[in-house]
Amino acid sequence: MGSWFSKSPYVSNPSDFATTSTSADPGKWKQYDYIVVGGGTAGCVLASRLSEDRDVTVLLIEAGTGRGNVFTKAPLAFTKNFKTSVDWEYYNASPHVRNGEETYLARGKMLGGTSALNALIYDRCSPEDYDSWAKAGCNGWTFKELEPYFRKAEGYSPKQITNIDLSSKGTTGPWKIRQTPSPAPISDVIMETCKEIGIPYVEDLNSPDREVGVGHLAGIVDEHGNLSTASAYLTPEVLSRSNLTVAVNTYVEKILFSEEKGSPRAVGVQVASSASGPKYRVAATREVILAAGVVSSPHLLFVSGVGAKEELSAASVPVVKDVPAVGKHLADHISSGPLIFRAKPGVTLDKLNSSLLAGASAFLKWLWNGTGPFASMGVTSVAFIRSDDIRFIDTSLGPVKDLTSGPKSPDLELMWTPAIIPSFFDNARPGEHGFTIPSILLKPESKGIIHFKSGSIYDKPTLAGNYLDSESDLNVVARGVRCTFKLAHSEPLKSLLEFNPNNSDKSDYFWFGDQDPSKVTDDDIREFIKRNGHTAFHPVGTCRMGTDPQDSVLDPNLRVHGVTGLRVVDTSVFPTQVSGHPQGPVVAIAEKAADMIKADRQI
Repeated sequence: MGSWFSKSPYVSNPSDFATTSTSADPGKWKQYDYIVVGGGTAGCVLASRLSEDRDVTVLLIEAGTGRGNVFTKAPLAFTKNFKTSVDWEYYNASPHVRNGEETYLARGKMLGGTSALNALIYDRCSPEDYDSWAKAGCNGWTFKELEPYFRKAEGYSPKQITNIDLSSKGTTGPWKIRQTPSPAPISDVIMETCKEIGIPYVEDLNSPDREVGVGHLAGIVDEHGNLSTASAYLTPEVLSRSNLTVAVNTYVEKILFSEEKGSPRAVGVQVASSASGPKYRVAATREVILAAGVVSSPHLLFVSGVGAKEELSAASVPVVKDVPAVGKHLADHISSGPLIFRAKPGVTLDKLNSSLLAGASAFLKWLWNGTGPFASMGVTSVAFIRSDDIRFIDTSLGPVKDLTSGPKSPDLELMWTPAIIPSFFDNARPGEHGFTIPSILLKPESKGIIHFKSGSIYDKPTLAGNYLDSESDLNVVARGVRCTFKLAHSEPLKSLLEFNPNNSDKSDYFWFGDQDPSKVTDDDIREFIKRNGHTAFHPVGTCRMGTDPQDSVLDPNLRVHGVTGLRVVDTSVFPTQVSGHPQGPVVAIAEKAADMIKADRQI
């Protein structure tokens, strides 16, 4: 625990790395070759890789804290940091979900960003996802071209991975990857039942030849717990580099520009410790790189004058460059909401909720020796499936559109947690047992938008996800829910469950799972989804790359259209949504981006 109390390797006073000068001449400001804005999942990778070249200087600026807390390390405890000081706590409203009420969206506000605030799942996603990007004009982004960067990041542990061919994996990268044990017996029984109903078993969900099916997940976990990109890439050795400065608790208020050959060039940023604090400026002699995330990166562009000119004018923001797609094309994975089935005692994790002592004892065991339930990811296996697979899907529930990336790619994920989770903020009633299994839409047709309120970075934008705006999206999720009913009523899982088909209390979290599947209509399922649906916490695409400056923000080299010296590297750059968990892809993208930036320096 000594490292928690050692001298901080970070700076938090802007005067230590920036200049109070209001001069428009960047030559009078403190200077770095590269300024990385946002110390999140991608930003930590970029800062580490760019500072490997000791001939360049790198400044990484993070609005949140430099260190997480004990809950950012315990794999099973990640939700304990939701709606705290290390969470941006955004909200999203969609008229077709929950009667238009706002739903919560967690985003990490600390070094490591959301990689320190999520379920630790490592997923390369479908190789066809990236091939589809290249087919759409994003040259250089096929899976074959991105795979070396997955491997560069990966530190697969042969001792912790079973029955997987590691020849296609990286074993020496900074991101340690292993399989954690199933936290409760029912998790493996669900996986076995998936096979019984016809879902094929996939030995390696991160195989270069991955197909749809059920399998074990890999996790980004080492012997100390959750391994965020801050822990993996900003090691003490990296932080000791004289050419790397890491600033925390510092807000970037806007990007600063000059004119170069008739076009804007990013020359630095304005920073402050708070909205009322003094303003400072710092110059980037080579590039400003936004890695602030799917909400903050487009927000920073907008308040700096890069966005749709009509929207900028309406917010009284001087137009630097008209880029209409900033904040548009928001694509998210959409959950049906928690479908909860009642289980027999002894097969789930609900004993942790049986008393305060039980949960505290399990957590103390993890603190003491890193073992017990808190050492495991809550989700250790999933099924990636297609909504048109007649082997186990009721395809009469429709119509649906095939928006998958290819024939081997899924559009649905069934994800189970061996506990009752009515929401991330509500616990099960003591003495009850069950498991939770949402159906998750992976390839949405519905797209959302971010609404920016003003020219101030301190005015939080509002998100309109437009979830389930498409009839096809709703029907795909409904097919997934119908499949979960089939799963719950098939052996060997059925023998571990208890059903009360006479349950008529719709406010009871067991109510829908208790119903007789033969009596549940398609409209009943659709209504359940509309009433309970929410984000699966995977928004992407708000600064997407592409070839058309009217329909994308970045070119395939991640440079902002029509602006020199400015790139974006985070999940906002995804041209389309991936069919899996985006944490792995964004790290591979950051690894590739670092090489692209280094290569441009040599020109």
